[in-house]
Amino acid sequence: MLIMIINLQDDYKNIMIKKIMESGLDVPDNFDTMKLIITYYSFLRKKDFAGPNNIKKSKNFKCPSELQKGLNKLEDIIGNGGDILPYFNRSAFDLSEYDYLFLDWGIMHFHLGDKLRPHENLIERTGPILFAYKHFDTVYFINIYKHGHWADKEVIQEMYNNWPELIEQFTFKDVLSVSHDPTDRELMRLRKCGVNTSVQIKDSHGKLLVLMAPGMGLTAARTSINDTRLYQQTMKTLRRIQLRLISEEEHIKEDMQSKGIEIKQEISFKLTSFDQHHLYLLDEDHDYTITVRHA
Repeated sequence: MLIMIINLQDDYKNIMIKKIMESGLDVPDNFDTMKLIITYYSFLRKKDFAGPNNIKKSKNFKCPSELQKGLNKLEDIIGNGGDILPYFNRSAFDLSEYDYLFLDWGIMHFHLGDKLRPHENLIERTGPILFAYKHFDTVYFINIYKHGHWADKEVIQEMYNNWPELIEQFTFKDVLSVSHDPTDRELMRLRKCGVNTSVQIKDSHGKLLVLMAPGMGLTAARTSINDTRLYQQTMKTLRRIQLRLISEEEHIKEDMQSKGIEIKQEISFKLTSFDQHHLYLLDEDHDYTITVRHA
């Protein structure tokens, strides 16, 4: 007796690739399916900075007067919702480009112009840019920095000084020091090689703190560890659901028969769509649908 025909993992990958191809993003042709989906996850996390979110600003937060109008507009989008894409860097729309600040430390940078550039859906570029960190439904405005502070450990120090609860979860509790604390320039070079490094800052008493990257760092493929874990967990979840459905095949057949469906051949489910909590499956040959809760 043949078992149910079903491959949720491949169906999911095909749906995601279609979404990516229709997204309008620049898609590299040298990424395999897994890497392409993981980099797309990272882009979606950036979009999550659009509200509704709570906003908290550091004690030292200062905005140049000429950028205040642009900051106000961005703050409204982060707080209440709207199109945040114009505030991204141009390279954010190319999945082959690596945003090391975001992938390594989880920190986004936003330009603060208040007008769109001619013939582009991008806000006017500004030298000073906003650094922000998102945790659950709160976006933390760290401060406004000059362009280029992508590996400045003072940014992490500022986060700790204002919101130690964000940073303490990443500290190595029993590590007092490391043999080499890379400079900001060295850290940038290591990131580009897909090498993770610890970060050293100081607590309120001047004691050294050693911590892992607050964005969970990068893989050797220079993708986000956070998003790689999400992909792996998604694959495991789909596999678990698939095995459960196969084990319930007789119950599914009984339900089909109770609905007057004549079973002519093996049940063949295909994942047609999904949302945050549900998978939607279709057996096209029998015109039979099923919804599976996955979270």
